[in-house]
Amino acid sequence: MGIALFVFFLGCGLAMSRRLLAEHGPWVRAWAGLAGGLLGLIWLPAATALLTGFTPRCQWIAAGMMGVFTLLTLRFAPLPAAASAPSDRPSRAERGMVALFTLLICLLLYTHVIYPDADGGLSVGQSTYGDLALHLGIVTSIAEQGEFPPDYSIFPGHRLNYPFLVNSLSASLYLLGTPLRWAILLPSFAMAFCVVAGFTSLAREILQNRSAVLWAQVLFFLNGGFGFAYFLEGATKNPENFFRIFTGFYQTPTNLVEENIRWSNVICDMLVPQRTTLAGWCFLMLCLWLLYLGLTRHRRKYFIAAGVGAGLLPMIHTHSFLGLGIISATWLWVFMAQQSRRTIRPYLRHWILYGAIAVGLAAPQLFAWTFQQADEGRFLKFHFDWVNHDDIWPWFWVKNVGLVFVLLPAALWAANRRLLSLYSGAIGIFVLADLVLFQPNEYDNNKLFYVWYVLSCILVGGFLHDLHRRLEGLPGRWIASALVLFIASFSAILSIGREVVSDYRLFDRHQVAAAEFIRAHTPKDALFITSDNHNNPVAALAGRNILVGTPIYLYFHGIGYETRRSALERMYSDPGAFPELSAQYRVDYVYFSSYERDKFKLDGRHFEQRYPRVFASGDIGIYAVSPRAIAAQAEPSRLSSIQR
Repeated sequence: MGIALFVFFLGCGLAMSRRLLAEHGPWVRAWAGLAGGLLGLIWLPAATALLTGFTPRCQWIAAGMMGVFTLLTLRFAPLPAAASAPSDRPSRAERGMVALFTLLICLLLYTHVIYPDADGGLSVGQSTYGDLALHLGIVTSIAEQGEFPPDYSIFPGHRLNYPFLVNSLSASLYLLGTPLRWAILLPSFAMAFCVVAGFTSLAREILQNRSAVLWAQVLFFLNGGFGFAYFLEGATKNPENFFRIFTGFYQTPTNLVEENIRWSNVICDMLVPQRTTLAGWCFLMLCLWLLYLGLTRHRRKYFIAAGVGAGLLPMIHTHSFLGLGIISATWLWVFMAQQSRRTIRPYLRHWILYGAIAVGLAAPQLFAWTFQQADEGRFLKFHFDWVNHDDIWPWFWVKNVGLVFVLLPAALWAANRRLLSLYSGAIGIFVLADLVLFQPNEYDNNKLFYVWYVLSCILVGGFLHDLHRRLEGLPGRWIASALVLFIASFSAILSIGREVVSDYRLFDRHQVAAAEFIRAHTPKDALFITSDNHNNPVAALAGRNILVGTPIYLYFHGIGYETRRSALERMYSDPGAFPELSAQYRVDYVYFSSYERDKFKLDGRHFEQRYPRVFASGDIGIYAVSPRAIAAQAEPSRLSSIQR
């Protein structure tokens, strides 16, 4: 039923897009409609769950609402002449590039999202080894526990302020019977297409040249600087220096911290592992496209649609919302200076409408979640030059971003007034992101820099196309262009190659079996104590609460975890303190495996002697320690009636 829900929402999005964007070509209506369907599947169940809880009934109520919106659109939305604008019709080469990059992203997602091993374990790739467990835990805890808005399952009692709506989308599918792996993959595949097609449509609308779009596509999706030079150096004498790209953990030309290479490839390290970024860019591309159309075609409907999309972004991807907000504020003033007395009033009316819708929808999210997290974690602070601690300012950006940064001054010099006005928004983002940190993890400012990079690639791509055209008749023109593209993309190609061959075990078969037992035989709101390893099957696969999770996640989310972590260590290492502390925190189960054995330097015999072991597989044992946990094992049929 989860797949049926997914198909229904996408179908509704396509139907509404066909009517609302009838003057555009089928290509635009397709990706915009898919994005609209995904937006409905993200927000309508979430909004309904605020009133009903996250239940199967909630999903079907949301589906009914989507159906009503679709019928109203088809009945009352005006139908303009369905003539496709020339810029809407992509060339075969554009469609081929969209297919290539979409398939590449989907292939990496397919192999990197809990890929089942022959022995029953679950594997991931290099880029998903760190973050995926957090996303899995959000998906499973929302679906299993049904509480909405949710708390952190790795720190219960603390509201989940991290943008979680892309994971609640997967929770909808998972709740209705879709396997966890496919509940993650299906929407990710659709969003991957929307990102690639959306960037392509935005570039085509701005550049008005299909060949120039191809340059922009390569520069953006195969981004990488001159990091490959660190691996070619001395490679003839020591080939291992080059081949460590494909064997080491994060030893790639786009992510080499020891050499101050931090400009990660957007496919490898953004779209594949970071689900919020994938979802955020899906709608960011749509909003930028709509807003640019509103500015150039002076149509109110584009401002309205852009305002709705912008207003729904904060809890999907806060950085995309912030980046869009900076661009919007900059464009407002830059384009206003170009208005005449005759056009200034309708221009301002459009912007006021856009801003009112965006702020009206975004404000409740910002006050309920985002500002609270920023205040608790003291996120905002002045910090010059992003993550650069070793190189002089220009060289850091040259070696990281590569030819796009090198050619940017020339592209700006050659740009016309329209392109310069457009790029003003990118300049605003770059300046702010290079001066202010928005999270404890300074690296996360890259999510703003990549919004700058979207417009930079479009600008430089157009410049390179014009340069190639002006050199017509010059011998070696095609060779020179191919060399430019090779230098611009070589680091990315090597990094993608590393991702293709990477394979890491995230959960072994015993952890998978433990998670299946926990889902079937423990109360949905049961509290476990476990070690603080990030690949925690209790939280990630079973969707149950653990007392305190890994500091890798909690610190960068601004959560103070020290008190609970100290209590956790005492509960494992001090048998005398366990009864009091377990009662204080209302612990139901103790999870004991090699992680706990290694971290706390004990063998677990005191749990074996005092409490019933309810599960054992491999090196894993689970012990029921609370009265309700013991009762749940004695009478499994009572599980639904003994929730807290």
